[in-house]
Amino acid sequence: MLSLRLAIVTAAAALCLWGLFSLLDSLQEPGLLRSTKATVVKGCDSPTAGDAARRCPALFCQKALLDTKLLPSNAGFAVTVDRDEANGEHLIAGRGETPGEETQYFVCRLIEMKVVEARLIDPHEFGEITQPGAHRWIP
Repeated sequence: MLSLRLAIVTAAAALCLWGLFSLLDSLQEPGLLRSTKATVVKGCDSPTAGDAARRCPALFCQKALLDTKLLPSNAGFAVTVDRDEANGEHLIAGRGETPGEETQYFVCRLIEMKVVEARLIDPHEFGEITQPGAHRWIP
């Protein structure tokens, strides 16, 4: 009877440790954590390493849009444009979709992983930015 209890406790402890390490591992992946009070970008402490270099600019843009209340906290994001400009800026553009509301378009400019501009744009301006020949964006 004692060995059965020991086996159950050992299995429960192993399951808890596995869950803890899985949680710690997922916190290192780039992502956006949202609550009603705050938005936090996770996994971008060293945004020049691996997957973070590709995903973090869009996450910083999304955080800026949510922090400035341009889009509600339950908005979904679809990034369409993610490119480096000739002047050292990074351009992010896409759609913000909220259930039951009209799709809104946004654009962000970043310099060295810092958002210098985040704003909503009209569909026409979004279409101009997404054109294949649009290598330079002028605000």
